[in-house]
Amino acid sequence: MAFCKTFDILAHQSASMKLSQRSILVLLFLFGLSFSMISSSCNNKNKCENVACINGGSCYNGSCVCPVGYEGPRCDTLSRDKFIHNYNGGDSCSKNIFNDTMYYTQYANPIRIQAVFFKPIELVIKNFLDNPNDSAIGTMIQADSFSFLGANNSITYSGTGWLRSDSLFMHYHVIRDTNSYDCDYIGLIY
Repeated sequence: MAFCKTFDILAHQSASMKLSQRSILVLLFLFGLSFSMISSSCNNKNKCENVACINGGSCYNGSCVCPVGYEGPRCDTLSRDKFIHNYNGGDSCSKNIFNDTMYYTQYANPIRIQAVFFKPIELVIKNFLDNPNDSAIGTMIQADSFSFLGANNSITYSGTGWLRSDSLFMHYHVIRDTNSYDCDYIGLIY
């Protein structure tokens, strides 16, 4: 009987050791899970913590998202500044300006783009169809493009322009008295 009692004590101790081992394993698993969650949350710091965007830009995922008219890593560059040049090129229009015949006419003319002071998203486009008096005000619509509208006496210009490398492209509509036509301009920075 003493043997049975000893066996019962050993069986009880073995069961409680298994229970203790299971408890320890569960605790170790929970500790490891908690540690990995805390560790990963420490690595997911706010990526915008040390990012300073200016000119109305906002940080998203560690990078500045700039409003129209600005670009660069901190929104510190005016988009229009890359357009401020003289361009040597020409217009191609769907009508001859001087009569109503329907053919393309090439006008070789320089276009000049200037900044509008105190208006960071505007620029002035001068010398439409080789007329130094014809100009339009452009407004940035993206980092590399603008829309414009201008008038001089009986002529109205409206359209869009964009820059690719060192080339200016514009597509615009002209209304002159009772006639209207479309033009395309391509010019290189000079």
